[in-house]
Amino acid sequence: VTQRVKTVKQPECGYLPISNFKKIELKDNNILFEEENISPNLVGLVVDYMTRYIIGTPKEKAFEISILGASIINEKEKCLALLDKIIGLTNESILCACKIVGYDVCYRAGPTFYKSIDNIAPDSFTISNIAIMIKRSLSFFESYGPIVADGITFEGGYTSLIDSGDGDFITKDTLWDFKVTKNNINPQHTLQILVYYLMAIHSQKDIYKSITKIGFFNPRKNIIYIKSISEIDPNILTEVEHNVIGYNSTPSNQVNTNSQETFFSITDVMKILHCTRYMVMKYYSEEDLPLIKKNNKYLISKTKLYEWIDYKEKQENKKFILSLIAFICILIIVFIFFIFF
Repeated sequence: VTQRVKTVKQPECGYLPISNFKKIELKDNNILFEEENISPNLVGLVVDYMTRYIIGTPKEKAFEISILGASIINEKEKCLALLDKIIGLTNESILCACKIVGYDVCYRAGPTFYKSIDNIAPDSFTISNIAIMIKRSLSFFESYGPIVADGITFEGGYTSLIDSGDGDFITKDTLWDFKVTKNNINPQHTLQILVYYLMAIHSQKDIYKSITKIGFFNPRKNIIYIKSISEIDPNILTEVEHNVIGYNSTPSNQVNTNSQETFFSITDVMKILHCTRYMVMKYYSEEDLPLIKKNNKYLISKTKLYEWIDYKEKQENKKFILSLIAFICILIIVFIFFIFF
């Protein structure tokens, strides 16, 4: 999603200007330090994942993307060892979390972008800021929660233009995106959350049917921005659906869906097969998973995927039967040997 919205040419103020959102400023007595010595992206991930963990999400689920990323470069054990050290909202927990999220890039962008997590060393000012932002996030959810779902994905809602992307949180009626930026919320951010909402609706999951609002929470500034879907121009929704996401249209860079065939993205396949992106591509290159490439994105029809799954299951069953027959033959030979010799 984030890659797609960066390429979209929007109207001058964006499809959905942040000035159209209701702004709510929260108050506390905490003051953040000006400087931090790790990237804002890592800080944002730590605040996000640690908030999920503190409110009750299992650590393995809260840091799932990090673990998947570590697995891709064969450092899962190292990642899990750091995860074991996360116990509550201590300085050591935040330090370990800062290192763990360094693995995210392996999953989100690929292992070529990975830099050793051993070089991630947040100082005391950075750790203090992260702790304050996590506490602000917990306070936010006390007022606007409870959380219905976190780390939300949109299987069935992805397209050949957008084949991956995951939102942050859903409360009773609102889809939330967390931003820890020092800058203002920009048109790319508002388009991003609008795309999340539209993909959620198109995914047809029951959990998304209650969403009537979209919103941002910036724990760095302690500010909420919220907007009702009913207040958004329907023409804007339609344009984003067609021109940004690719629903109900078949430009030259999309798969032809005139046959009403359903196509799955790599993300969909990962969920169905319960595996990493790396394993999907390994199945493609080594085990004849019939992916097709369109505009630098890999897709597979629903029919072809389930035919492949059925074929693999039959192959596994065949191997099992042959192994069983071989085992029985060996037992018979051993039995005959003992009887006659």
